[in-house]
Amino acid sequence: MIKLLLLILLGFVGYAMIQGIIKPKPGRDGKIPRNRSRDGEKMVEDPQCGTFLPVSDALVATIHGREHFFCSKKCLKEFKKTQ
Repeated sequence: MIKLLLLILLGFVGYAMIQGIIKPKPGRDGKIPRNRSRDGEKMVEDPQCGTFLPVSDALVATIHGREHFFCSKKCLKEFKKTQ
């Protein structure tokens, strides 16, 4: 029984390795999205609460000619109240 389980496990591992060689996962083509570098995506700080988040997840608002990044609509509203 144990031999059968080991044989099935070995077969699955072999199958997964072959699939990885034949069909690599998407995004493994070496291309880097525009908003990322080789080091990773640029992080920005929310001026209201101080949270750091990726620029692609941030809400962007131009206030008094400056671009600000926010983690949520709540922080954006609170920031606008103080300005």
